[in-house]
Amino acid sequence: MAIAARLAAHPRAILIGQALGFCVFIAAFFVPAVRDGGPLTTASNIFKGWECAKIALSANFQQDTFTSSGFLVAMSGWINPMVLAYLAFTLARRFTRARRILAIAILICMVATWVYFATEHLVPMIGHWMWIAGALMMLAAELAHTQPASRPF
Repeated sequence: MAIAARLAAHPRAILIGQALGFCVFIAAFFVPAVRDGGPLTTASNIFKGWECAKIALSANFQQDTFTSSGFLVAMSGWINPMVLAYLAFTLARRFTRARRILAIAILICMVATWVYFATEHLVPMIGHWMWIAGALMMLAAELAHTQPASRPF
């Protein structure tokens, strides 16, 4: 049985997956997310998820961001508000198109994040992988082209 068929048959699983994904996504802000490349020493710069989010969002307000690799950082910062908007759009089924557009945009921004890591020789840590996994868990229903479960509230 395909994943899409399984999710369609079990809408509660979608809701549980999204709730769990949200918890993982939030927890990722409090653990180490990125460090500079090279050997791990006491002088290594290690950034927690909330620090990465702060840096990425502030990149939107720097003048040279859109003419440098800082644009990739800014794209990484767009993921958090887009995930929140995606969750808001799951409250009503009529926002299917908006959810799908946001899901694609989030995936593109994830790729931009990894390109930035590669070009700047940054090493993703557990917080980054939790952040990505949490977001993907919330987007799983959209990626499988099914309707998210109705919210009980």
